[in-house]
Amino acid sequence: MHKLLHLTVALTLGLGTLAPTFAFAEPSCTGWMDQGNGTSWKTCVGDDGKQRCYEINNAPGSTSREVTCS
Repeated sequence: MHKLLHLTVALTLGLGTLAPTFAFAEPSCTGWMDQGNGTSWKTCVGDDGKQRCYEINNAPGSTSREVTCS
């Protein structure tokens, strides 16, 4: 039983040290929000703490573009 407990603690501590490495792999973003006018937008906060906003036409195959957050 003690060996299992030590293994569990060791794995938990080991994974805890790896977590910060992966925490900043991508910006944190909201989901796409429909605006009711044929477009959707989302906002993201990057590793640098800056907010960025994106808009996309709801038509299939459209690509998003960065827009001013307001």
